[in-house]
Amino acid sequence: MSALVHPKWKTIEAVKDLAFEMEPGELLGFIGPNGAGKSTTIKMLIGILYPTSGSAEVLGFVLWQQRRKLAYQVGTVFGQRPQLWYHLPAFDTFYLFGKIYEMEDSDLRKRIAFLTEAFEIEELLETPVRKLSLVQCMRCEVAASLLHHPRLLLLDKPSIGLDVVAKQHIRDTVN
Repeated sequence: MSALVHPKWKTIEAVKDLAFEMEPGELLGFIGPNGAGKSTTIKMLIGILYPTSGSAEVLGFVLWQQRRKLAYQVGTVFGQRPQLWYHLPAFDTFYLFGKIYEMEDSDLRKRIAFLTEAFEIEELLETPVRKLSLVQCMRCEVAASLLHHPRLLLLDKPSIGLDVVAKQHIRDTVN
């Protein structure tokens, strides 16, 4: 009972002594065991989490000072945290995201058409996300993350639960 009244706190360093730079067009993969800090690093790179020390800059933005501006430049997929609205068709979420990212209607329509063809999701657009298979949903998730023409795409477990063929299709489409 004393742990409830007087909780004991323990500091865990999720990311320590990490440094890297990337040039436009480069691909970078984080490989490591569960709990190594990969997802935490990605969350820091988009300004969701703040490092307790050091500095970080993405696309010229200081993450914790310019998170909103950075959001317009970065697309993300967290395989374990869907961004598509569960009860809405993917098209409705795409349209909502286009408005959030202040896209012109004509550009939004063209971009949805392009991504629909690239990810082969035309037959899925009007189906509520809850009725899509995992593979179908993940293809829509990646397409949604690319909707606003991001300069940087960060993928965290985008192929979780997918078979080998589906994983390869997503890799081929994103590359």
